[in-house]
Amino acid sequence: MNTKSKLLLSLLLVGLLGTVASVGVFSAFSSTTTNPNNNVTAGTVTVSDNDANSALYDVTNRKPGDSVTSCIKVTYTGSLGADVRLYTTSSIGALGQYVDLTVTPGTQASSTFPSCSGFVADAGGPLYAGTLQNFGTTRNSYANGVVDYPGTSATSWGTNDAVVYQVTATLQSGAPDTAQGTTTGSHSFIWEARNQ
Repeated sequence: MNTKSKLLLSLLLVGLLGTVASVGVFSAFSSTTTNPNNNVTAGTVTVSDNDANSALYDVTNRKPGDSVTSCIKVTYTGSLGADVRLYTTSSIGALGQYVDLTVTPGTQASSTFPSCSGFVADAGGPLYAGTLQNFGTTRNSYANGVVDYPGTSATSWGTNDAVVYQVTATLQSGAPDTAQGTTTGSHSFIWEARNQ
C-alpha cells in the first residue's frame, strides 16, 4: 500500500473515531413523566315509568260527566341533571274537544300503576288543566311540552328522582248530542328527559 493510500486510510480512520467520540461528547441526560389512564365517559339520560306498557285509561260507553283517574310514576335514573317534559304527538279525535284533561304531579307512598291510592298532590295545583284536544294541539313536542321538576324547589331531575302523575279525563257534562259515538282515538303521553 502506498503512502498516499495509507494517509487516506489514516484520515478516514481518524474521522470515524472522531464521529464515534463526538456522539459520546454530545449525549445528554434525559427524564420523562407520564400522565396515565386518561379516559372520557359519556353521562346518561334515562327516564322510565311503571305502566308496563298499559294505557292510563281505555274506557268505552261513557256518558257526560263520567271521569276516569289513573296514576303513573315517572322515574329518572340518568347520571346527568335533566329537564323532563310531558307532551303527545298523537292526533286527537273529535271527542277530544269535550274531554277535560287534568295532570297533577305528586307523591305516593307505594305506587302501583294505575292506582292513585294514597296520592298526595304537590302544592301549586295541576301542571295542565284543559281539553284533551288543546293538549294535543299546544303540547305536541318537547319544545312546548309541560315542564315539571321533582319537589317544590328543584330545577333539575337527578338520579333516582321520581314523580307520580295523577291523570284525570272527564267527558264534559255539557257535551252535545253530536258527541255521541265519537272517540278521542288512541293517543300516547310522552315524558321526555334531556340533559341540561
